[in-house]
Amino acid sequence: MDSIQLRTNVKFKADREQTGSALVISLIMLLIISLLAIGGLRSTILQERMSANLHDRELAFQAAEAALRAGERFLVTTPPDTITNSNGLYDINNATRPDWLGPAAAVTANGAFELTPGLASVERQPQYFIERIGITPPGTETEIGTAKPPVSFYRITARGFGGTEDSVVVVSSVFRNQ
Repeated sequence: MDSIQLRTNVKFKADREQTGSALVISLIMLLIISLLAIGGLRSTILQERMSANLHDRELAFQAAEAALRAGERFLVTTPPDTITNSNGLYDINNATRPDWLGPAAAVTANGAFELTPGLASVERQPQYFIERIGITPPGTETEIGTAKPPVSFYRITARGFGGTEDSVVVVSSVFRNQ
């Protein structure tokens, strides 16, 4: 009977020496894998936001470019005889022209042309206004030895919106009307 009791004591002694290290190691591994997965998910969400913002900005830029081209078409087809300093036609840096670059950038611009026909994929339709920079008097040499007839120079400023009103692009060009 002594040998049976001795074997039983040895068995119980081995059970008491186990500390559960496999459980602790597996929990630590699970924690590390979870942290890696969360980091990868955050990176993916950030990249998704960046690409959506870039898409919005590109929409706004294309809308502003469309309005800029509409302003150029307007000057080619119907050049203004007089500048009224209202309704989208201004002398250069006139105080009544729309201000799209300052804090009032979100305010609707009174006195600007709106692109027609409108664009379907933008939050608001693009707008533009035209400023006359000046007129080159007749006979002034603009190229070596060549007298030119009077030529008007205009600055066209256009504002486009993307998929949201928060994405705004303002572009400007100088146009010479012959």
